[in-house]
Amino acid sequence: MFSRITLIVAIATLCTLGLLSLLSYVAWSWPLEMLTHFRFQYLVLSLIVTSVLLILWKTRHIKSKLLIFTSLLLVGLNLIEILPWYIPHTQQLAGNTSTPIRVLSFNINVQNKQYDNMVDVVLDSQTDVAVLSEVSQDTMTKLNEGLKGTLPYTFRTPGGGMAIFSRFPFLDVKGDNFNKQGNHNLIATLEINKQPVKVIGTHPLVPVKLTNFHSRNRQLAALAKYIQEINQPLILVGDFNLTPWSPYYRRFINKTKLHNTRLGFGILPSWPRPATHVHIPKWQIPLVNIPIDHCLVSQHFNVARIYTGANGNSDHASLITELVLR
Repeated sequence: MFSRITLIVAIATLCTLGLLSLLSYVAWSWPLEMLTHFRFQYLVLSLIVTSVLLILWKTRHIKSKLLIFTSLLLVGLNLIEILPWYIPHTQQLAGNTSTPIRVLSFNINVQNKQYDNMVDVVLDSQTDVAVLSEVSQDTMTKLNEGLKGTLPYTFRTPGGGMAIFSRFPFLDVKGDNFNKQGNHNLIATLEINKQPVKVIGTHPLVPVKLTNFHSRNRQLAALAKYIQEINQPLILVGDFNLTPWSPYYRRFINKTKLHNTRLGFGILPSWPRPATHVHIPKWQIPLVNIPIDHCLVSQHFNVARIYTGANGNSDHASLITELVLR
């Protein structure tokens, strides 16, 4: 009886985990697409399930080698989606280099009122360019006061709450929602090392509702079309509200040919983080951590380093990238 129940539970677990693992390739619809973002968690679960099945097989509680083979197949399926983030990439820069350009991307969260903490996150990162999301007009005033001595060039989009703080002067800067295709994107051209460099900040809506899901996807599609027409060094940063395992992320990368600066440095989950407005128990946060904040660059850059920094009472960690312009 125990063996029969064990077999049923094992088959049900493998089928469920298999479906979840395959969603990354086919889940274009809401809300299934939201389940694609937990690929690392699926890898961990598949390793646990495989370990349990191996123990049960060795203790003769189950006899089917097919179950073991299937569980190992699931481990492999998830591993091929995780392992590349830890393998050195050709655009990854090794060894000592000249002083890199340091770019910070940070969703400060509109509910966050701890302005001094936000300023400290930016200052402690010693960044050259900071692109922030969910910045209200009051928050912009506070940030300008705290950062004016370090990052004197600033701009906030009239809609969407995107803001940029830069050590480099602007050649031009604006907010653009591409004919109402989602939220405003911040689009700036900076003069870096006597070269014009395009910096784009984006923050599509959280796809918790069907309308937001469609808005996010429209914004990414319009942004991809815009980027395809750019022929200069490009840095794209922001809270994308999707992970690299979403089919919409794959389509965006295929169209823009941009490089995710995480490659070679790990998946670096950036959300959620403990904060006064986050109502998830602290012990649960590591279980659901996912990488939704990104820094993507054109082939004009090498990546010296990328890491997650402090969160300054936001539910997002800051993301700091060190780039070398070729």
